[in-house]
Amino acid sequence: MADAQLDNAIVRHTQSASRWKTVCFSALLVAALSAASMGVAVHQTTASAAAPAASATATMQSQAQPTVSPSPTPTITPTPTLAQVVPAAFANLNQLDGSSTLASAGVELNEMQRSQLMERIEDFRAQGYQASFVVVDMRTGAAIASYGGMPMYTASSIKAPYIVSLAQTGAVDINAVATSATADAAGINRLITQTLQVSDNDTYEALYKRFGAAPTMQWLAGTGATTGLNGYYGDVTAIDLARMWVNSYDYLFGASADAADAQGRTWLAQQMRSSLNSSIAAVHGEGEIVASKAGWIYGEGNLYAYNDAGIVIPAGSMQLGEKAAGLCARHAHERVCARRPAHRARADRRRRHARRVNARPLP
Repeated sequence: MADAQLDNAIVRHTQSASRWKTVCFSALLVAALSAASMGVAVHQTTASAAAPAASATATMQSQAQPTVSPSPTPTITPTPTLAQVVPAAFANLNQLDGSSTLASAGVELNEMQRSQLMERIEDFRAQGYQASFVVVDMRTGAAIASYGGMPMYTASSIKAPYIVSLAQTGAVDINAVATSATADAAGINRLITQTLQVSDNDTYEALYKRFGAAPTMQWLAGTGATTGLNGYYGDVTAIDLARMWVNSYDYLFGASADAADAQGRTWLAQQMRSSLNSSIAAVHGEGEIVASKAGWIYGEGNLYAYNDAGIVIPAGSMQLGEKAAGLCARHAHERVCARRPAHRARADRRRRHARRVNARPLP
């Protein structure tokens, strides 16, 4: 890639990140506010119930025993546990209309919210891109999507879910890998680190050749995923990629601190921080926890794509109780994909992936 081409690619990547921020923030705002509205209403109801009691006390001091109607008892809905949210998330993802410009499940969008999102989605399309995204609120399992059922080439965005599947199924001993307990574990540590942090295709290829597709297929069984089951480069829908990240969130952040493999899970999540070329990581603040993996391809085999997927945990969310860490916060699993129509030649498609040393977002 020539210097001029690389400079141009970096500029376009910055523009892509800016457009992603607009769509991502709008979708997150809808999911977050809609999910939080019940909690806000409860607090308001509780405050309203307390105020008449205080007013009645003051009146009783100045008047002779007035009649005060009892305040209604507020209804408080318990915060769901992660064990409840994960199945709800999968159920809502199953209900999404994958062909719709804007679909939701587990949350209702009002006209203003729909209008804001539609405006930003159409901005992508007006610039000649095909785009799809899915946002899942891991406080409730509510999901929002745009063209979530449209298959797109994953590029490197598949690498993080594949590695999580190796850890969660036990194909690799993630504690041993995290600490490089053996020479073999140290080698796997290097392969995973290079794959996640700089999107090294060769190290990913080495992992896939050693462990194959079986761990990913086992990991996704029962999630409803229909594409990308082999864990390798290929066409995957945003809805299925969201399913992979719901699974990943459950594994990376859902275990208690005293879980046997807690050290390994923490290490693995850390390798997904500040992921190369991740727009999700780029547009969120330093106080937020972002575990993500981007993927991009720029013309190899006439394929063009910029993908990103991951987990966003707002600042302060992990300071909750140990067993409920992060459950009450608004966590989102997001993917945004963009691709121009492309002819897909079939010869050795695995090698048509953008090399890690070049930033190659959409043209």
